[in-house]
Amino acid sequence: MARNTCAPACPIRIVAVQLLNAAGRSCRQLFLTADGELSIHPHWLPRELALVLASNQQLIMGTAARVRVR
Repeated sequence: MARNTCAPACPIRIVAVQLLNAAGRSCRQLFLTADGELSIHPHWLPRELALVLASNQQLIMGTAARVRVR
C-alpha cells in the first residue's frame, strides 16, 4: 500500500471546492487558484494562503459547497 509522503505540516496544499446538490451530495469538484477564482484544474498553494482562501470561500458558498484543503 502506498504511503502518503506529505506530512500534515506540508507547506503546499490544494483547495478543493465540492459543489453540492439539493440532497447534499457532491455533484462537481472545482479548485481554487491563488487569486481565489474557481478552476477545473488543481493549483498548488502555500499552506497559509490555502487555509485563508478555503475559509473565505466556505463563508461565501455557505451550504451550497464543501471546501477542503488537501
